[in-house]
Amino acid sequence: MSTTRKPISKFVASMVSLLIGTIVALLIAEGIVRLFFPESILPRFVIDGGYGVRANQPNIVTRHYVPGDYDVTISTNSAGMRGVREYSIEKPAGVHRIAVIGDSFIFGFGANDNEVISAVLEKALNKNASRNGLRYEVINLSVSGFGQAEQLITYRELIRNYDLDYVILFYFSNDIGNNAVSGLFTVDSNTEIQRTDASYLPGVKAREFLYGVPAIRWLFTHSQAWNLVRNRLSALVQKSLLKKQGLKNFSDTQPKAVELTRALLRQFIKDISSDGARSAVFIIPGKNQESNFPLTPEEVIMAGASLIDGRYFLGPNDYYVIDSHWRASGHRKAASAVLDAIADSR
Repeated sequence: MSTTRKPISKFVASMVSLLIGTIVALLIAEGIVRLFFPESILPRFVIDGGYGVRANQPNIVTRHYVPGDYDVTISTNSAGMRGVREYSIEKPAGVHRIAVIGDSFIFGFGANDNEVISAVLEKALNKNASRNGLRYEVINLSVSGFGQAEQLITYRELIRNYDLDYVILFYFSNDIGNNAVSGLFTVDSNTEIQRTDASYLPGVKAREFLYGVPAIRWLFTHSQAWNLVRNRLSALVQKSLLKKQGLKNFSDTQPKAVELTRALLRQFIKDISSDGARSAVFIIPGKNQESNFPLTPEEVIMAGASLIDGRYFLGPNDYYVIDSHWRASGHRKAASAVLDAIADSR
């Protein structure tokens, strides 16, 4: 019996030593990354929306942290909208409802719930409308990484059900690449978009599995070393997707990708108009106030929308230095511009 116990004891001791050694090595790696290679912790809680594109996971409360830039709390409600406030699908009587549709800028990377454009705009609208008894709701189903292809599908499958009065479409320069890489639409000989039978759910299944393991989920939300590896692998995958489309980066103005984005914007505006709502297109410039927006102001107006060009009122100080998303001031300026556009359209 003692002979049997001895190998077992050695095995247990070896496993304990291996576990301790692994933990020590991971702690050392984490310390080195935090000291010399600080990495952002930006967990993306996205799931399969059920209609071929991604959606925000409902009822999430998490931390977004960029060393030297920001440390904020991100929340979603039961429908995956940004913030904890709930909105019924059926529009209440006496309510004017607005949707903001965009990517990580409009979802609000770098902003707490009360600082995001949708929250700021809703507060401002209701303050101004309190005299006449009107009420406003601003819903935000933006998703990080979305271009107009995913936005349009989400609008058709979900957002339009909220009986909207006004829709703001937000455009950022990397949307051209996002639209091309998704493979969700093609452009026919009449420059009209045609839906393909493709889905676009990059990394969703793997992320859902990994986030389902508590220890790994903790690493996604707390470990800079883990996120360093994760972010580098993600960059390699994105580079491969771009290469397949003949693009150098997501802002590459390759003619085929540009034409797809032009067609998507026109059709998006048309869909909104057919639903009886008004629309505006908002150009989000980069920190350098540049944009590759593919339509002229005249083309936007002819399509049936108004244009809000952020290049005229957003400046470098409205963007974080490292992360390059909007600071709270950027959200406030954007909300003010949308407020003016809504007032002008009445």
